Amino acid sequence: MRIVTTLAALLLLHGCTDEAQEAAALAARLEQEASGLSAALAQHSAPQPGGVVVRLAFGEEADLDLYVTDPLMDTVYFARHESRTGGRIVSDIRCETPTEGLRIEEIRFDAPWPGRYRVGVDHPKRCDDARAPAPSAYALTVFADGEVHEKRGSVNLQRFEVIVLEFEVKGEPNEAT
Repeated sequence: MRIVTTLAALLLLHGCTDEAQEAAALAARLEQEASGLSAALAQHSAPQPGGVVVRLAFGEEADLDLYVTDPLMDTVYFARHESRTGGRIVSDIRCETPTEGLRIEEIRFDAPWPGRYRVGVDHPKRCDDARAPAPSAYALTVFADGEVHEKRGSVNLQRFEVIVLEFEVKGEPNEAT
């Protein structure tokens, strides 16, 4: 989001007012969409206490992918449904997946290992055939250790934001399976 706003400011400084206005309008639209996604995601029930639940919400125009990397550096995502620490993908949404507006991907760790977790968002495809950069807004919610972490933003088509959010889980180490 900051990149789009910075781009708009640079274009304005260089006399490209049409491009600056378009970039500013795009930034405002994406922020509004991300805000709406965040509000819609907040309407979903909170998970049971304990464990880690990561939810990524996005619009019908996009196929975004959620990635969660655990303390052992195992990553759970659409192509790797489970990790050695018990993380698993619960919901993987694709363009052809029927939804009613809000699209939510979810990854859970029922007995999470202590340590640092990293959440990434990938935008490999648009469902409406728009071409790059064609950014899509998202909202992210993480439930961990009785806390809620939220992030909203946007990601350009064919971009992988490796770390959009990091969080810590406290506790005692477990043995890898």
